[in-house]
Amino acid sequence: MNFRDNQLRECYERNLSEMAGHSEPVRQVTALIAAHDFFRMLEGPHSARVHETIDCLLRPELRSGLRDWYRQSRADSQTVSTALREQLNSLVGEKLESEQDLPANPS
Repeated sequence: MNFRDNQLRECYERNLSEMAGHSEPVRQVTALIAAHDFFRMLEGPHSARVHETIDCLLRPELRSGLRDWYRQSRADSQTVSTALREQLNSLVGEKLESEQDLPANPS
């Protein structure tokens, strides 16, 4: 994956190297989300690095990996960022997760 920012590339590669036991697209998505969360925490939501991670997550070649990531991480509510999921759904114009993949709403 190519990045405009060297620090973002290093963060992504570090996170990617720590992932094991998942498909390559899910590893890429997980590393991008980890980089997104890291730079959002450090620099805020309007950071160029945060925007670049979102641009990468929206790439068509990662769409299946993003869907798989939602399915695999749904049990861990700490991992799934509802705000990020909703933002990505809005940007791509579709629900990346199917209704049956989401935890039940008891309300």
